[in-house]
Amino acid sequence: MFAELWLSQRYLRAGKREKIISITALISMTGIAIGVAVLIVVISVMTGFDRFLEDKMVGTNAHMSLEFYGGSKEPYRTIEKLKTLPYVKGAAPFIEGQALVKSGRSIFGVEVRGVDPLLQGETSKINEYLQAGSYDFSGNEIAVGKELAARLGLGVGEEISMISPVTLAKTDFRIKGIFNSGMYLYDSSLVLTGIKGAQDFYKMPDTVSGVSLRVDDAYKVEDAKEKVYRDLSGSGPFQARTWIDANKNFIEALKLEKLVMFIVVTMTTVVAAFGIVSTLIMSVMSRIKDIGILRSIGAKTGSVLQIFLFQGLFIGASGILLGLAGGVSLALSLDKVVNFISRIIGRSLIPKDIYYFERIPVNINTADIGVILFSALAITLAASIYPAYYAARITPSEALRHE
Repeated sequence: MFAELWLSQRYLRAGKREKIISITALISMTGIAIGVAVLIVVISVMTGFDRFLEDKMVGTNAHMSLEFYGGSKEPYRTIEKLKTLPYVKGAAPFIEGQALVKSGRSIFGVEVRGVDPLLQGETSKINEYLQAGSYDFSGNEIAVGKELAARLGLGVGEEISMISPVTLAKTDFRIKGIFNSGMYLYDSSLVLTGIKGAQDFYKMPDTVSGVSLRVDDAYKVEDAKEKVYRDLSGSGPFQARTWIDANKNFIEALKLEKLVMFIVVTMTTVVAAFGIVSTLIMSVMSRIKDIGILRSIGAKTGSVLQIFLFQGLFIGASGILLGLAGGVSLALSLDKVVNFISRIIGRSLIPKDIYYFERIPVNINTADIGVILFSALAITLAASIYPAYYAARITPSEALRHE
């Protein structure tokens, strides 16, 4: 194997006749490097966006919600029991429902969530999102998202009217706080109020919809869901819904988008691999005499095959390593690149009032990097098979005919 490896490197070096082969090998290597680097940057940014959005989902909502059929009249007893479980880090009662908000001549729907301000911070990051006012609700007081407040043209201390789908009666609420979660979906349609205010609004005295809770690992919440069903088996009929269940379609859409983008960008590596095919075919054609000599002195078919496979793998592996270094470096410094381009064009490429983040969310995941490198190496190997197989089929007599 060492002899085959040495010969493969020797054939890649530029001689007077083979200089064009070295040039095409360099071009192919560069193409592979660019393809891998672009793929790393794209997938890292998409993974960062996914984590950013998931963090907002988990931040505004609890990891899991236990919705009791017919409601629960003893939520705090359930909360005490939940807090004894090692995987539960926080629990709070909630009331959830819909309402209609009248603004001028238009009427639109919102989600109303009744919370316990003292316990809500244990299950979500909603307290961190408070922009103005407070969550110290009393009576008919609410907190609304930044986008909803802007749509209504209202601020802290002003009143809005909501219509309950239960009574169809209009109720006036005073805005006590304004929050900004960073996700338009929540900031434009979520209304928070106290437990007592929600009970009066929906005419469900001494009853809550269920209990929200936070577990030790948000990304292993499905395991915790099974444990909750087991540990609360005698607490009445309920349904456990995780944040993944609540956003399943959105999360699946993100996964599909990431997969499609991976396939599309991988095509750049496939195109670069055609350069490896042409390089190896040129190398084989220029080395027919050498192949004939090797076969005549006893070199086996497998040895000749390995020589040209090693050539292709060397070109591909070199390009992959260059692409890995360049892709990771570019992903880590992407903010500097974006800021530089923004200064040149005179405007921000990523407006903060639209995307709600100050820097591009990049997440370099080792599993994603591993898939990218393995895919690029497999493409390189596939591109090397035919030229190597063609070289291995050359016999000494055929080599003499070419001379």
